This record gives sequence, C-alpha cells and structure tokens, in this order.
Amino acid sequence: MKFLLLLVVLLLLSFILQEFLPVFGWAYGSRLLLVHTVFLAAAAAVPFPAMLSMALVAGFLWDARYHVPVYPDEATLGLITQSEIPFGFTILLFGLAGSLIQGVRPLFRRGRWELPVLLIGVATGLMLLFEYLVVSFHRGEMETSPELWWKLLMTSLFSSLVSPFLLLLLSRAAERMRYRIRMDGLKRRHVHDGDAL
Repeated sequence: MKFLLLLVVLLLLSFILQEFLPVFGWAYGSRLLLVHTVFLAAAAAVPFPAMLSMALVAGFLWDARYHVPVYPDEATLGLITQSEIPFGFTILLFGLAGSLIQGVRPLFRRGRWELPVLLIGVATGLMLLFEYLVVSFHRGEMETSPELWWKLLMTSLFSSLVSPFLLLLLSRAAERMRYRIRMDGLKRRHVHDGDAL
C-alpha cells in the first residue's frame, strides 16, 4: 500500500514538474512529457486494477489542466468555445497506453527492461498521435508536415531516455518498501547431473 501511495505522489509531483520543463527548440519544439513517462513507468510496476486507477487520476488531472473549455471575453457575446479534445479522452488514452505496458510487465518483473523502455517511448508517441488524429478530425483537415513527425519522434525518444531512471527509482523504492515487483517463481532451476533420472 505504501508503494502505491508513493506512485500517486510521484504522479502528482510530475504534474508540478511538467510546468517547469522547457520546450526544446532544437528538437522541433518537442518536450519531455514527464507525466506520461511517470505513468507508463508506474504501469509496468503495478497490477492492472492499480494501473487503471492511476490512468483515471492522471487522465482526469491532465484534462483538467490542459483540455478545459476556454471561456472567451465579453467580445464574443458570452459564447463558450470548447477544447478540441473532449474532456475524458486522455483518461482513455492513458488506460490504453497502460494496458500496452501491462503486456510487457512480466519482462520488467524478471528484471528485463529493454522492451519496457522502448515501449514507454512508443506508447507516448501513440498517445500524441491519437490526440493529433482527434484534433484533425475535429478540424476537418489533416496536415502532415515533416516537423510534426520529427516532434512526435523526439518526444517519444525523450520518454524512452528518461524511463530507465524512473524504472530504477521504482525498483529501488519497491525493495525498500517491501513491495514485490520481481517474480521469484520464474528463476531457472539448474538440473544437476546426479538429479537427472
């Protein structure tokens, strides 16, 4: 229980830190999406119901912060312009991306981090791509420029580069809090020559 509480605190801290992370102009205006990366790293460390709960919290807070309706000034006669992405859509994206990470959770539990690290970057890129497709559908036009694809690629790369440090932090925290991430039952049993029939 302490470990799950720590993950919620880390997720909330990532929302605060996200506000201070710069946009990298040299990387086509991309940035590190720390909230997404922290959530996806945590999704590799917790069971499916806990991941869904974290997806609900992360998606709700992300939508509340970035996708709330914009209330224009009095010059627009009080009409409300809605955000281009519906409220709650990010909850679905976090849930789908977390489910994807849950597929490689057994590898992470065995101490194999290669595929989870790669998949965290891929899942971040897919979340951004789905958001872009929804916005394009809403606008009725799709603009595909090389800069857009480079921005998606660089954002995914930043998530992949940061994720090993987060996975290491989660592993160490789990050990200290006696939360079992690693599977003990999957160790290889060596058969000695004398044991064979």
